[in-house]
Amino acid sequence: MTIVEQNQDRLTLRFQKSLWSVLLISITLIYFGLFLDLLGLALQRVNYHPGIIAVVSGCVMVAGGLYTIITDTEITTYTFDKTKDSIIWERQNWLRKLHTKSVEFPCHLICGIEIEDVSNSEGGIAFYPRLILASIYWRIPLKSDGCYESAVKVAKTIAQFLDIPYFSNKSKAPTSTIDKEIWENLEPWQFSWQYLENKVERLRQQLEQNQDDADIHQDLGISLYYLNNRLYRKEAVTHLEQAERLFEFRQDSDRAAVARVIKTLVSYNC
Repeated sequence: MTIVEQNQDRLTLRFQKSLWSVLLISITLIYFGLFLDLLGLALQRVNYHPGIIAVVSGCVMVAGGLYTIITDTEITTYTFDKTKDSIIWERQNWLRKLHTKSVEFPCHLICGIEIEDVSNSEGGIAFYPRLILASIYWRIPLKSDGCYESAVKVAKTIAQFLDIPYFSNKSKAPTSTIDKEIWENLEPWQFSWQYLENKVERLRQQLEQNQDDADIHQDLGISLYYLNNRLYRKEAVTHLEQAERLFEFRQDSDRAAVARVIKTLVSYNC
């Protein structure tokens, strides 16, 4: 994460993986993939099955190389603007400059920042800053290189700029409302997914009686995502979009912004 701009009113941070390392990995995968494809075509003349296996493996490697180029060349930019009381989060692909996804929400909806530690694919621990969204205390993960020192530097920079608490010990940060609800209402014999299944069913029944209740739509969207973020992601996004629209109709701009941010995080699977 690099600081692109920093002054009294504006802070811009940008994250992008090393282009050379991405290209090296991609070109290596594509090269060996094409080699396997050619080898497989040659083997088919002698033995059909090994040839097919080599061709399929080569195609998978080529696809993996192309996918790496597309996904790992993404540029993520976070712009904090005090004069406009706004945070703009943009995702732009290096190969598709015109393809930009962005979301904007007020600065005052961020009530703190913490560091999250995550196990990475290599068996180590990676560290990432996370903004804490007010009212429901949902976490907004920020892109980073995974190093503890850089994550702390980014977190402290944002905390100082927005004048919000930096929770060096995340256990002291506010617990998300849905996590708090689950642990406070979970029966001794009950798993969290069972509680969420019951809650989702209850919210769906409530929604049948009141389809224009923004709070139910938002609660249902969050609960569906917590229950199974793969199986119910599209349905969760639909309910969060509806919540955003209904909050806007009620002229509750802060609640609409919260629903919009959560919808974005759910669609990105963050």
